[in-house]
Amino acid sequence: MAIKDILLLLETEGDTQVAAPYAVALAGSLGAHLTAAGIAFEILAPANFMGDYPYEVLAAVTEQSRQKAEDAYARLRAAAPDTLSSELVQIDALPGQARDDFARLARHFDLTIVAQGIETNSDDELIAEAALFGSGRPVLAVPRIQKKAPSFDRPLVAWDGSRAAARALADAMPLLERAGAIEVVTISDPRVPYKELPGFNITRHLARHGLRADLKRLTQSGDIGETILSYAADAGSDFLVMGGYGHSRLREFVLGGTTRTILSSMTLPVLMSH
Repeated sequence: MAIKDILLLLETEGDTQVAAPYAVALAGSLGAHLTAAGIAFEILAPANFMGDYPYEVLAAVTEQSRQKAEDAYARLRAAAPDTLSSELVQIDALPGQARDDFARLARHFDLTIVAQGIETNSDDELIAEAALFGSGRPVLAVPRIQKKAPSFDRPLVAWDGSRAAARALADAMPLLERAGAIEVVTISDPRVPYKELPGFNITRHLARHGLRADLKRLTQSGDIGETILSYAADAGSDFLVMGGYGHSRLREFVLGGTTRTILSSMTLPVLMSH
């Protein structure tokens, strides 16, 4: 199915945006509608606070968040072509609720685009994680250093034969169909025969869709995420497709080691599905 409906998590702090220009260019190239979501965190008075509390101050904080989202969307529209179909939606919620609300919203879109988190466990990073684990839809993370417009000539698919990897590959098919050459990388012992590699059958599957894919065996040297990113840099890959992994902690998910490495050190856009 084609990608025709894209959700963007707006960056509202500072004047520099990386995900917005990428999302605008991608939506334009795909002929997709772009919905920009702004998050306004509602602040409650401390439960143990006694006496009068300046609730107008709390309301002002929420309103300021809403205004930042409107300003960010105005900058997006000013830089976007007139032909782009887009809209702004606002989510007003407590920090914990905002994550769940955004994940529920993301279920109604073909793809969600977020910016690489600035710091671990920041609000934006936790919201992006909620979309990955709670929406059932793919999430595309844009690195902070991204300058180029979206390109899908040389995609890299990280394949380990898992359910998450299969889901990510299927979700990425509308983009992979635009590729000139697809590389599938798998990390394996050099002694494993080529036909027994996890990615052997998936390259044949892609070929049956008319897509040329070459299988590359990588030898792990240290962290798996760093091994994949190092190869992507050497190969000049345009974007990375991989499963998003996490560990359940009661009702929440926390990122697995490889996923966290990729998202913290990424140098190219990464499409993940869980």
